[in-house]
Amino acid sequence: MSVTNNRDALASRHATAVDASEELLEVTGGGLRIVELVLVALIGLLACPPLFVLAVVVAVPAVAVAAVCAAIFAAIAVPTVLVRRVRAHHHRHGTTMFVHRLLGR
Repeated sequence: MSVTNNRDALASRHATAVDASEELLEVTGGGLRIVELVLVALIGLLACPPLFVLAVVVAVPAVAVAAVCAAIFAAIAVPTVLVRRVRAHHHRHGTTMFVHRLLGR
């Protein structure tokens, strides 16, 4: 293999300026599309303030209600799950709380 062939092989592995610019346009195109959609949504909300008010009036209470329901559910479910796990553990080993207290474990 000569030096020229070796240089050509190395050059073929590197991206050319055209390839790099095509990749750059492809990558930035997705970001520009997102910016376009955000601008259109923002202009739409600015042009139609009642829709923004409606979205806030509907979305904020819905999120608040969901958070309160999740907190209530967690307050009930977590102790229930823990008690069931402890009872299942004692059932598997054939022990009860009475035996644990007698043996001082």
